[in-house]
Amino acid sequence: MGIGFNLVDKDIPLTSKMGTITLTNNVDNTTNADSTVITGIQFTVLYLATNTGPSYTLENILIENCSLNYIWAVSGSPIDGLQIVGCRTWDGTYGLYAANYITNAIIRNCVIEGSINFIHASPGNNIITNNILYGGIYVVATGSNTTILNNNFIGATGAEAAFNSQLIDCIVSNNIFYGSTPSVSDGGSSTSTAFQRNVFTNNLVYSTGDDTMPPSGGGVGNTGSGNIVASPNFVNVPLLNTYSGSYDFTLQAGSPALAAGSDGKDIGITGGSYPITTPNFQYQTTPAPTILILNTSTVINPGDNLPVRIKAKSN
Repeated sequence: MGIGFNLVDKDIPLTSKMGTITLTNNVDNTTNADSTVITGIQFTVLYLATNTGPSYTLENILIENCSLNYIWAVSGSPIDGLQIVGCRTWDGTYGLYAANYITNAIIRNCVIEGSINFIHASPGNNIITNNILYGGIYVVATGSNTTILNNNFIGATGAEAAFNSQLIDCIVSNNIFYGSTPSVSDGGSSTSTAFQRNVFTNNLVYSTGDDTMPPSGGGVGNTGSGNIVASPNFVNVPLLNTYSGSYDFTLQAGSPALAAGSDGKDIGITGGSYPITTPNFQYQTTPAPTILILNTSTVINPGDNLPVRIKAKSN
């Protein structure tokens, strides 16, 4: 647990920093990193479910309110119950790259600069919801029923695709595609094997280079209903493929995305089950009390008590 990131009223507001973090098992497989919680930390790379001993299942991992380059789960053990909440990834190429078999994962309320890749061929039943996405999503697993809800896909007009190379058997609902084309980036030859059986409902599409919904040029079995082609009327979000903390994703009065989702709530990050209600993505402080003042005596004699004064606030 680190201190978090909103530290404006803290005395000496230093963040908590680490290098790489690896979650694994021991050599005889008697223990592993199940139920690990990482919160309020700035670090480089998280390696998930690597193997020191035999294969195992890494379960119930929570990564919350962290700033990191990317998450890597390749050539390791299966993962079940992964949560990535309120984080920001910086890599630009990868946010999450998962070749491992991942089930029951949820990625929510994050800013992902880079792609989310579920490339294991088996089903996963994973949820990607209420994120600001500056990279694409790649889902290989046939029958996966990966659910992609209430995200804002942001990019320069016609310069990039919201889905990288493959998207199969996904539910894509209540998302805003703002400059980022809702198709696959496979050189324009979207085939039935790369892009098929996806359901697109109540999405809003604007200035993407191809605003057709369901996406044109796709494979077999892509269906859709209730989709809208119009500007979402953000307060301040340019059609660029770079993110800034100054952007304001608030929907202005009269926006066609207001209360237009399949659930009667907003399309995009301000709707759904995990709405982002602040104007922009914000890191939170740690749930532990934040120390505002820490005063101690500068000189004490051996054997004397050490007087300490601490002032903290709850979070």
